[in-house]
Amino acid sequence: MAFADDLENLHESQKLEFKEASKGLPFDLWETYSAFANTEGGEIVLGVKEDGPRKFEIVGVQNPAVLMEDFWKTVRNAQRVERDVMLSDDVQALEVLPSKTVVVISVPRAERTDKPVRVYDKRQKAFVAYVRRGEDDFLASDDDLRLMTYDNTSGADRRPLDGFTIASFCADTVTRYRNLFAAYKPGSPWVNESDEDFLFHIGALARGRGDTLQATQAGLLAFGYDYEIANYSPHFIVDYRQETSGKLRWDDRVVSSSADWSGNLIDFYLTVSDRIKRYFKMPFATDASGMTHGSENPVTEAVNEAIVNALVHAYYGADAEVRVVLSENEVVVSNSGSFLIDHDVAVAGGISAARNPTLMNMFYLIGASDRAGSGLYSIWSIWQRVWGALPTLEELHSPVKVRMILPLVSPKGNGELEIHGAAGQDLSKVIALAKSVTAADVAKEFAVSERTAQKRLKRLMDQSGGRVTRVRDGRVWRYSIK
Repeated sequence: MAFADDLENLHESQKLEFKEASKGLPFDLWETYSAFANTEGGEIVLGVKEDGPRKFEIVGVQNPAVLMEDFWKTVRNAQRVERDVMLSDDVQALEVLPSKTVVVISVPRAERTDKPVRVYDKRQKAFVAYVRRGEDDFLASDDDLRLMTYDNTSGADRRPLDGFTIASFCADTVTRYRNLFAAYKPGSPWVNESDEDFLFHIGALARGRGDTLQATQAGLLAFGYDYEIANYSPHFIVDYRQETSGKLRWDDRVVSSSADWSGNLIDFYLTVSDRIKRYFKMPFATDASGMTHGSENPVTEAVNEAIVNALVHAYYGADAEVRVVLSENEVVVSNSGSFLIDHDVAVAGGISAARNPTLMNMFYLIGASDRAGSGLYSIWSIWQRVWGALPTLEELHSPVKVRMILPLVSPKGNGELEIHGAAGQDLSKVIALAKSVTAADVAKEFAVSERTAQKRLKRLMDQSGGRVTRVRDGRVWRYSIK
């Protein structure tokens, strides 16, 4: 009941709705119930009056027990509410001010198998579903309903696709994947099978009409050419950008529509993983395969886990996208689609609920995923240990997407930002070994921008008590140790 922490500045939000309820349960309460259940969940507070635009006043309710009883009767009435997602203690009366009692209805996020949660609309004389967008409830769009239907269909990414066969796959990607599979699972009987049999066993092919082998959604996304994937999902895009120099729009980019590589998910992951490994080469070491499994590089492992997490949880309908942006101060990984479970539960670990389970298994078979539901927990643990900062995980709704932000800086006690990772090496040792360095030398050594290197060198000099000095060398400063 977070609203009660600041009663002087009440405001509605993605997960909070106020209603006056002076004449009993308001009819539009059920729109909000449906919207919260179909989105992130939220609290409906009865007994708060809207007194002007974005101004709210706690007026309380006269008969909280009656309101609570009416709510339970209605939510369990199949002629009014299609599905009851409430728990027994989700409705409570709370005295927030002297003689001012409100009723708080905590609507949980519905399970994926329960969506869409519909309520009866008298005007339309039909059951309809709503979704929450910011401070308002909206009728669920066709895209919203397609996403919910996909999520409550078991093994949706393994169904065969008409018109797509093994000919839609990039042969080089298949070979690349099979080599990784053989290295990771050398004892598997699938190692020596034909491509068709192997792809059938991992779920990339399935039997369709006439008992012919057709590509599955997972197989097409994992191994298909970009133009074949676009025939199935027209807005499909996977995009990696490195924006670390501060000078260019981007310093490096890998995008599925560039027509100079296959554009599928397996090649995207392996290519971007290699870029990440090279960027974070200092101060860590990594294994040769670039796989997250068994990596000695905690940062590379965490970023790779975040990328795999986005690829296997993305919704590849409507605005189908996965984006990875590496900048000087953060790594941002985003994917289309909503959370399947509350993100706090996901971070805690132990629950594996992939939107695309066949795709997740494909990454597991080459060591890029553990399927244990511990991926986010691992990322959070590594980031806190290595960087001293926690990632941010957020759900956006216009359009629907999930975004993870991995900060490459962490707050110091004095309010400044301490640079970590590649730029956080013990520069004094580097300077001592090299006799003297410029910002350009440091930038090249640690794969950061010259601006970051300049800031770090200047800070080192200021904190060295005169031990580190600098002199002009043409247009640049050259740093050395006395």
